[in-house]
Amino acid sequence: MAHEVEVKKVMETDESGVQRQVFPETHVSAILGLEKFGSSGVGVTSINGKTGDITLTAKDFGVAESKITIEKVGVV
Repeated sequence: MAHEVEVKKVMETDESGVQRQVFPETHVSAILGLEKFGSSGVGVTSINGKTGDITLTAKDFGVAESKITIEKVGVV
């Protein structure tokens, strides 16, 4: 691999002493080498064979028969 990166987990400890991994946010401009992939200006054209304005369901994620729930977290 041309670019090797050392991966480090970011951890924080809460008031009760429990450690949890933290996932920091970044901006696309901070990702080294991303410009090499280019951008055609086209977004996603389909998901699981669906096109246009779509709504994904638990079945689309293969969890329809489980107790896993999927909640809407935001709109980009």
